[in-house]
Amino acid sequence: PDAELDLLRSVQAVLRELSVQAPALQSNQGMWRWSLHKKVERDPWKSPALVRILLRELEKAEREDRRHVIIPLLHTLMYVLTKATGITEELYQRTYTFCTRLLTLPTPYCTVALDCAIRLKTETAVPGTLYQRMVIAEQNLINELYPYQERQHKVFLFVDPELVSASVCSALLLEIQAAQVQQTPEACMRHVVSHALQAALGEGCHSAALQKKLQASPRRALEQYFHAVVAAVEQMANEPSPSRAGHLERLEEIYCSLLGTTGARSPEDRPPSIPLPSPHITFHLWTDEEQLWRELVLFLRPRSCLRLSADLEALDLQGLLPDRELARVSVLSTDSGIERDLPSGADEPLVPSSPEMERAGLQRKGGIKKRAWLPDLLLPGSCYGPPGLHQRTGGPGGDGELLPGVSRVHTARVLVLGDDRMLGRLAQAYHTLRKRETQKFCLTPRLSLQLYYIPILAPEVTGGAGDRRGRGQPELGELAAFLGRADRWYQSTVNTLCPAIHKLAEM
Repeated sequence: PDAELDLLRSVQAVLRELSVQAPALQSNQGMWRWSLHKKVERDPWKSPALVRILLRELEKAEREDRRHVIIPLLHTLMYVLTKATGITEELYQRTYTFCTRLLTLPTPYCTVALDCAIRLKTETAVPGTLYQRMVIAEQNLINELYPYQERQHKVFLFVDPELVSASVCSALLLEIQAAQVQQTPEACMRHVVSHALQAALGEGCHSAALQKKLQASPRRALEQYFHAVVAAVEQMANEPSPSRAGHLERLEEIYCSLLGTTGARSPEDRPPSIPLPSPHITFHLWTDEEQLWRELVLFLRPRSCLRLSADLEALDLQGLLPDRELARVSVLSTDSGIERDLPSGADEPLVPSSPEMERAGLQRKGGIKKRAWLPDLLLPGSCYGPPGLHQRTGGPGGDGELLPGVSRVHTARVLVLGDDRMLGRLAQAYHTLRKRETQKFCLTPRLSLQLYYIPILAPEVTGGAGDRRGRGQPELGELAAFLGRADRWYQSTVNTLCPAIHKLAEM
């Protein structure tokens, strides 16, 4: 059919871009992949066809040993599988089998393939799991039974104000704010319910009627449907051997409570597009090396804490400076330091002849107090994470140890826009953060930190021949050029964003 032929041409155009070694920071690349995503968003009915095309091209690349196209195509395929509904079990199994074959390749191919295979195994048995978990984590949706809001994902966008003009910054900020306004908690809950039911029921789900019903439902009823769907999906996904049939039966009950009995939908009732909401993004002009650390501390703050007040902001942050030790206040002790020599009533009396009494003679009373530390104020009782996250191996200044197999609960994606100097600032800030963690083990147990770099050079302007500040300086984009040579996907998708970002203010 014409639709599948159009998708095939788009995929082949992406492959041509990946196969041509082009200079970095060109503006005539990268658009085919974005247009491919838009075609599927406008018509979700094309998703199964696109999955088949991508699988064929991946298998062909494996046979011909064209490894440079495997990871880009695999990322695109996983994006489609996460967002789409109506994907057959056979396509899931083919994708899973392909990923397992990649495990024999060296890194990074085997690493990416293993991550994809783990996610696909759950998605095959319980369709809709990947979409649900991503939306709940990125949008911080609260669920009663499975509180994935504790596994928050957030994007921190740091921009170099010297390279990105005020008009472009305003355009970026307006785009971010417009996306956040549209992505209300109610809208995201409707997306999760609709996607889970469509992914599980397939042809038996009347998509248009379902969305109308959810749109007309009050907030309280919508939350009940949302909690029921999340509980059903997560309970089945956490089973040792999840059953696709059992998952289908449970979601059919929820669907019938919404619309009545299931039945085959009419051919014209095509599934409407269910968007994948953008993650929560905060915008920052990078003017201070301490910004990154402060934002991460605030990100880990429990939701029950009050907002940072002026009193907290005015605290003496002497202990937070990177090259100073935490300020300490000595406390004069008037006893020998042995607990059993303390005055009566100083502590709870111990039971005579108890093991605690026998050990008391070898215990000392602490004689040092530390000045109030900002994360202790913002993260009361949680500096070492929730119970069971990791074991304490020392006092407040000691190291901690993560329990095997326990992942960090928050993910911070730090995205910087600038040239190589901006990347140097990021490296310095990360070094400072790691150095501080050796003194106060607070962020590491609870945070997965991911760093991303979009190169932005100064725009070309018509000026004097000696005016180098007004012209793009290629030497400040050498690292971006190196990354483009090492990774074709980075070259065609990321390095081409610079001209488009500078044109944002004109749109």
